Amino acid sequence: MVKQVQKKNNFKEEFQIDKLKRSIEKAAREAGHSDDKVFEIIEELAEYVMNSIYDLETVDTLSLRNLILNKLDEKYPEVAESWRKYEKEVKNI
Repeated sequence: MVKQVQKKNNFKEEFQIDKLKRSIEKAAREAGHSDDKVFEIIEELAEYVMNSIYDLETVDTLSLRNLILNKLDEKYPEVAESWRKYEKEVKNI
């Protein structure tokens, strides 16, 4: 089970599913989804990510981001758009 996330600067920190869920929640709310739908999206994406990275000890942030955005593009493109908008405006990505 994944234990660490490797940041861009090679710094490693403990993997925290709650951070992942908060990011998905913010994007889903920004996309205008109801509370029930937000919860559904969070649970679906968190389960997908955890299943996808289960065998890894460490995952890098770019791989994690791409995994999440690819699934959002497929199932919830409006949430993916909100995620990217946040990255562009706040993180300059």
